[in-house]
Amino acid sequence: MRAAPTLDKIIAFLKVDLMFACCWPLPPTATKFQIIRDRIFRFLSGVNGAFIIIELIYSISNHLDNVYLIMQLACALGIFCEVPLQIFLFTQQHDRLQSVICTMEDCYKRANAEEKNVFQQYINKYILLYGTTLTLTAASLVGSLLVPLIRSRMFPLEIEYPFRVDYQPMTAIIYFHQALGMYQVSCQVSANVFLALLLWFTTARFEILSNKFRTITKYSEWKTYIQEHQEILRYATEMSNSIAHVVLSSLGVSTVTLVFGGVTFLSRFPLPVKIQYIIVCSTSLTKVLLCAWPAEYLMRTSSNIAEAAYNSLWYNQSIDSRKIMLYTLLRCQRGVVISVPGLLKALSFQHYACYLSTAFSYLTTFRIILSDDDKV
Repeated sequence: MRAAPTLDKIIAFLKVDLMFACCWPLPPTATKFQIIRDRIFRFLSGVNGAFIIIELIYSISNHLDNVYLIMQLACALGIFCEVPLQIFLFTQQHDRLQSVICTMEDCYKRANAEEKNVFQQYINKYILLYGTTLTLTAASLVGSLLVPLIRSRMFPLEIEYPFRVDYQPMTAIIYFHQALGMYQVSCQVSANVFLALLLWFTTARFEILSNKFRTITKYSEWKTYIQEHQEILRYATEMSNSIAHVVLSSLGVSTVTLVFGGVTFLSRFPLPVKIQYIIVCSTSLTKVLLCAWPAEYLMRTSSNIAEAAYNSLWYNQSIDSRKIMLYTLLRCQRGVVISVPGLLKALSFQHYACYLSTAFSYLTTFRIILSDDDKV
């Protein structure tokens, strides 16, 4: 059995794999030319996604009398809206993400063998899930691009244009344009693996610190670990602020996709079309789970510092160190959460359950409305 890759190899892979997601920031040492090139690349990537959104809206406006086709196009519209939206949000958080990632890479380089072993345990435990997700996403993309060749269609997406597209090189240009857009969508789905990496890394740091608290024997160690706890809390806050709005946008897009994709799946469409949309719905559910799971674990692990500190030999320390310990216990009552004030209280399994309940409620409502229309 092959050993799981190390954290630095995973980082190197994601930098390349998620290039078109525009989520990975430049290093602080980037030259002026690299910065300009990165901004142009992000702009052109966003423009490509925006063009497909306009094309979908145009197609919807031409078929307002066909409810089921509108549902299909609305599902595609929701999916492609994530491309420019996520690129914009990642660009807005570029400096914060740059700081977070630099800290992550530096922390891993400075980690001793025991600490690297904790990181590796997390990788060994979850690499199969996230690796399978990336593989299935890539396979779905390849399948979607091959469908036009198998079914004798010109393009992967059934979009109408206000001009002729049935001649070369226009056909090739439109095909490449749509294929690039679908690849960008695939990258945005995979970008949730990047978000999960940051969450799991932060969780691992809290677990490492918990192990250190349980082995305290000297006051100097106690003081050092308290300072390290404050440092990790600052890092967790910075990480949370850098990804919170990205997670919120992913939740919104996934809800829209799940509703319209579910309605299409439950409607009277050919089996190949239904299979396509069940994949879309499954992807939407998985995207949210990929972040909700580590966010839930982070919330619990960051609170477990209190138990680790309490189980240490604090009663053998001075009054000053006992007071510091009390402050640590009080601070650990509030776990680290991924939240957006007024919009996202806390990303967790509970929120994931609410997300499912809300999405299926909307889906049921739309299905009832369409059933009534069929009867009329």
